[in-house]
Amino acid sequence: MGNKVTVKDVAREAGVSVATVSYIMNNRTDVKISDATRKKVLQIANLLNYQPSSAAKTLATGKNNIVGITYRFNKETPSRNMELSFYVNMLIEQLNRMGYDVIFIPVDHVSENSALKQNIDGIIAIDLSNEDFRNFSDNYMVPIITVDMIVNDNLFYQVYSNIPKAVNTAMKRDSDYILVMEKYANEAYMNYITHDVDRSKLYIIENADADTIASLQGKKAIVIGTYLALLLRPYVQETDMKVISSNAFSHMLSDNISHMENDASKKANLAINLLLNAIDRKFTVNHKYEVDIEE
Repeated sequence: MGNKVTVKDVAREAGVSVATVSYIMNNRTDVKISDATRKKVLQIANLLNYQPSSAAKTLATGKNNIVGITYRFNKETPSRNMELSFYVNMLIEQLNRMGYDVIFIPVDHVSENSALKQNIDGIIAIDLSNEDFRNFSDNYMVPIITVDMIVNDNLFYQVYSNIPKAVNTAMKRDSDYILVMEKYANEAYMNYITHDVDRSKLYIIENADADTIASLQGKKAIVIGTYLALLLRPYVQETDMKVISSNAFSHMLSDNISHMENDASKKANLAINLLLNAIDRKFTVNHKYEVDIEE
């Protein structure tokens, strides 16, 4: 039969259909197949050293085991880009361990005949503007989980960090604190973070602007993002800085700097679990999941 054994080879030797082999190899228990047939197919597959292909798995499960991730890097937000890159890599590693391939999906329009649209089981979209997400989501008929976005549409599950709670708590303890951050692309989420912050205490840094950063000399700052905190360190005393970032970057900060963990691992687990449940049509009532910042 040659070096590569196919599902058709096993089906022919066992005298059953290709679909039956696929169901058995993927341990489908919702399909009625006799124990004798299961045993015979498994024995033949073992003798032929057959390994199910992705196509066979798709036939048996109705899934391709491919998840798409979409996001945009912004040259004006280097600190945000660093955190985003780490989060995406975490998603990829966890999904790969669970047997899913991960592909990047461009935010911009994809052809109706594209393999991207035909093969993906679901999508995780991260920090897209309201317009980008509206245009993007209209192009796909698969479950989409949004991260660090507020889309105000119960069709989509939303996972985001409860940054306002951490910021407000810190500012109530000490009214001298200002908030220093880069922009999030999603306007609704950006408004969610900054809504209760006095505009005189809000500094939005674009493209790591040196003049704006230098103007913070001597202030007490809550900073979103490790890289941004490192840029501020020559001007803001370490003991006067609180940094909200992933724990993966805490080693880059001095022990004198207060670190507030934006738990990327928890957000990744939430997004993945929600997506896989949606793919399997296991829906939950709650559509918004806020992840608290830990001090």
